[in-house]
Amino acid sequence: MAASLQLHQHTVGGRAAGGCARWEFGIDGPTFFLCAAEHSGDALGAPLIEALRSSFPKARFIGVGGPKMAKAGCRLLSDPTRHSAMLLGALNQFGHWLRLLREIRAQLAAERPAVVIPIDSSTINLRVARAAKDLKIPVCYYVAPQVWASRPWRVNKVRVRTDTLCCLFPFEEEYFRQRGVNAVYVGHPIFEDKPKSDAPTPPLPTGNMKIALFPGSRRSEVEANLPVMLRSVIVAQGRHAGTVFAAAAADSERMWQIRQEARKASVKIDIRTGCADEIIRWADLVLTVSGTATLQIARYHKPMIILYALAGWKWNLVGRYLILTKYMSLVNILANRELVPEFMPFYGSPEPVANRLLDLMAHANQREEISRQLAELTAPLFAFAKARSPSKRVVDEIRKLMPGQAATA
Repeated sequence: MAASLQLHQHTVGGRAAGGCARWEFGIDGPTFFLCAAEHSGDALGAPLIEALRSSFPKARFIGVGGPKMAKAGCRLLSDPTRHSAMLLGALNQFGHWLRLLREIRAQLAAERPAVVIPIDSSTINLRVARAAKDLKIPVCYYVAPQVWASRPWRVNKVRVRTDTLCCLFPFEEEYFRQRGVNAVYVGHPIFEDKPKSDAPTPPLPTGNMKIALFPGSRRSEVEANLPVMLRSVIVAQGRHAGTVFAAAAADSERMWQIRQEARKASVKIDIRTGCADEIIRWADLVLTVSGTATLQIARYHKPMIILYALAGWKWNLVGRYLILTKYMSLVNILANRELVPEFMPFYGSPEPVANRLLDLMAHANQREEISRQLAELTAPLFAFAKARSPSKRVVDEIRKLMPGQAATA
């Protein structure tokens, strides 16, 4: 885990100006504290910072996040995005997060930000929200915890620890409001702009069938899911001559990891970082893990197969008792049907995945029908996000929590 970075205080007479910390990047505007523990949260935090700065040009931003938030001007206490984990893997980071939470509480008490903005990652951020509420600092939680899918009792924590909950999906607003949470549908930033079909694409392999792999942004995800994907594409390659593959890597570390796995499996894959959209646009079919990547693929109306590998004992011991939804991938949850094939949880032989992949490769009409249905599913999401950007909608809600600001929004 990245070491914590200390912020520099300006002091007057050996004491923080005004009796509290004043940070080196401006003293006239409000301070906002943001906390994002994963790549997806970092990607949401950066445009939110830019939208807040448009409304509050002298605002200061501190918190926890990744490189995108740092580039947008947030001074980071820590960057956990390199080591984010899910399920039991998060236990390995428990000690680090305990230390970081203590540091966050200290910073909140010293800085007294105008609003605390936890972004996704409910395991950590509900604790951050509690720390803020203990200090009577307003909390605008961005990205609703998926309590409708798992551990519904957490809704009580959401209600008590947040002032406003900004939801990415329309059904979430009603779900939370029925349970006493001040929830607002703000839309999903991924649908803010229509993808450009004529955008330039970097040179990628040419072939009769182009298959993209999205094995995940975390080391543990790639370790669990990429071998299944590779065994499936080996079958596909053996049955369909001229099939080519490209993989999207979250960063240089994941690129190295994917390359090593591909070499062990003797599979030739073009691996790229920083051009996920281009790879999706290039592909005829996508093999992906669950999560935000599925929405990124859906916005291009690309047929996909979704999987998430998990040891059978973990699922049978824990997972099966926690998951409440009929479907587990966001695309199918939004559609309320199996619009795209999903293998979640996945464990055992990769043969079912390989067989479904071969079936879609062999039937263009099936791929075209999935594309058509994805277009129907995403059309209202695009329309809502285009009317007013999700980041600006979140800023609208943040303003309401700041005395004297709501009327000027």
